[in-house]
Parts: sequence; C-alpha cells; structure tokens
Amino acid sequence: MERVLVSACLLGSNVRYNGSFRLDHHPVLARWQSEGRIVQI
Repeated sequence: MERVLVSACLLGSNVRYNGSFRLDHHPVLARWQSEGRIVQI
C-alpha cells in the first residue's frame, strides 16, 4: 500500500503560521484516512 503525505493543517491540526487550521473534507482524503494511508506532516 502506498502512503500519502498530507499537511497536518488539512487534517485539522492547528499548525498554520497564524495558529489555525485549514480542514479539508475532500472525499479522497476521507477515503485515504479510512484506509490508513495518510502520513500527517
């Protein structure tokens, strides 16, 4: 299984330059997360 690197801010972590996040509810991200393919960076 291939792993996918995804920014932590897109997964809901408060790590952006201004202390916020940019949560993305994209269906592909949801599928990869349910498959355990995402590596949060």
